[in-house]
Amino acid sequence: MDPDLEYFPYEPRHYQKEAIASIRSAVEEGKNFCLHAPTGFGKTPVVLAALLPLIEGMKGSIIWTVRTGNETDRPIEELAMVNKKRRVFGLSFRGKRDMCLLARELNVKSYEGVGTLCRMKRDKCLYYRNLKRMRDLLIPSEPLTFSEIFEIAKKMKVCPYFLQIALLEYSHVISLSYNYILSPLGWVIRRKIPFRESILIIDEAHNINRAAIEMNSKSITSTTVERSLREAEKYDPNDEYRLREKIERLSNFMLKVTTSKDGTFYLEDLLSSTDFTPEDIRFIYKLANDIYKDRIIEGKEPRSYLNSLADFLVAALEKKGEDGVAYLYSRDKERVKLEVWDMRARDILASIWKDFHSVIFISGTLEPIDAFAETTGVEKCARMSVPSTADPDKVKSIIIEGVSTKGEELSREMVGRYFRVIDTFLSLPRNLAIFTASYRIQDEVLPSIEELSGRHNCHLFIEKKDMPGDEASNMLDEFKLLPKQGKIGLLVAPSGGRFAEGADFPGEELEGVMLLGIPFDRLTTKTRLFIQYSQRVYGTRRGRYLAYVVPALRRASQALGRVIRSEEDGGIFIMADERYAKRTYFKLLPDFIKQTVNLARWNELRSL
Repeated sequence: MDPDLEYFPYEPRHYQKEAIASIRSAVEEGKNFCLHAPTGFGKTPVVLAALLPLIEGMKGSIIWTVRTGNETDRPIEELAMVNKKRRVFGLSFRGKRDMCLLARELNVKSYEGVGTLCRMKRDKCLYYRNLKRMRDLLIPSEPLTFSEIFEIAKKMKVCPYFLQIALLEYSHVISLSYNYILSPLGWVIRRKIPFRESILIIDEAHNINRAAIEMNSKSITSTTVERSLREAEKYDPNDEYRLREKIERLSNFMLKVTTSKDGTFYLEDLLSSTDFTPEDIRFIYKLANDIYKDRIIEGKEPRSYLNSLADFLVAALEKKGEDGVAYLYSRDKERVKLEVWDMRARDILASIWKDFHSVIFISGTLEPIDAFAETTGVEKCARMSVPSTADPDKVKSIIIEGVSTKGEELSREMVGRYFRVIDTFLSLPRNLAIFTASYRIQDEVLPSIEELSGRHNCHLFIEKKDMPGDEASNMLDEFKLLPKQGKIGLLVAPSGGRFAEGADFPGEELEGVMLLGIPFDRLTTKTRLFIQYSQRVYGTRRGRYLAYVVPALRRASQALGRVIRSEEDGGIFIMADERYAKRTYFKLLPDFIKQTVNLARWNELRSL
């Protein structure tokens, strides 16, 4: 047997054996590795095949991180395929909210509530005590997903969460969300697994910068403050620290500072206006703890707005004076939001990568790899870019001249031109998607789309802002089933949304995509500050390119990639914004677009 394929459970396809050898060589030399490869390449089994022989000689594990907890099972499902050749144990790891039996019995659902419940009731919890009494832990021979661990624990009447922790040290592969690497939650894993002898995988790595920024930022709203005041009135009747007065001052500060829709404020102004001290914050946490205890006794969800207020104040004080940290306000109708926004993703991430033997970054939109490595603090990086598996004869891509979403709003003439382009696109009797540059653009063209979808007899599905997850999932399933029912549909959603990045549409489920505009971030105060910070770090031109241009074209590439999910897939791609033809933007598009592209005027599309 070829030693490179010892842990590879499939017949190797183009570039897979080369990728396995390249990754293994880099890790043996203690280097990091960036793998850019299209959907359908088989990135997960390739990386596992490269690393499993190495980890057997190390004390650590392969720690596979994904963007959300819902994606943790995929690497373990692939590991089960490996198990048909070699016995390797691994598990997908989920947090307490998904794994606590007591929380389910008491109908506690929030992260804060379940975590608090576990902290306060653990010693009296039947399931936790049953697990602690177990003398011998039966180590499974097959990989386990979190749901399988949950069912095993439920039958044994032991705690599923702490059972999976007990199984960690026996696992060659552990799949979990980014949170366990980017936040203090990592101590749960670190105390069982030596990070320095472990190999970290960052799946869908194009998301990691944004995840790091979100994880290290804190915010409060006027609603949080109002409810914090009510809690203080109830739990601090003597007002020992004049806490109610200070919270009211904070509320007044929020109203006073919001002179426009969004902007910045000075931390010093907030502190001088409110007079919060470290002693106040400690007292707030004490009150929050009292609230938790009472709510548990009352059989209610253990949550506290005072706790959120204290977390915000701690973050604000800890990050005071740091370059790359901004203090922002925003107003949405009557609701005001204050945010401590930490833009220092590169510094945060660079310190994390050093904790591991090697880090492997994988994505279908990692290019340009130099830009990715630069903005994520990746050093000593080997790399490989796998070309698209798409058949050029099955792909048609067109950049439309004479249309653009540039500017604050679309003119009546431009909406008319887009009407013509969309009309031609919808003449294709297939499941199609229009991914818009933003919700604003989507709203401006939606009347035209609604009229045209009716004219072409296609079922219309629209991703709306703040759409609940269950509703979105049901809508997506309905759209994907249409071709099997002899029907066609049109999906309309913003680029960068859940359908443009997180969904799979193999075969006839989606056969054409239109990008209506380039999905640049709106030039809000936050966007401008991020560009300015990047320019200070990387230089004026390079900073704007890395902070503004590259993320937008990655979102566009992700949306285009919904169609090509395997070597057999083909489709039609319409880039409905003439700016896509600019060299700076064009070179960032997927190779299956660049190899097949045509140009067409907005009124000449039908001829192509």
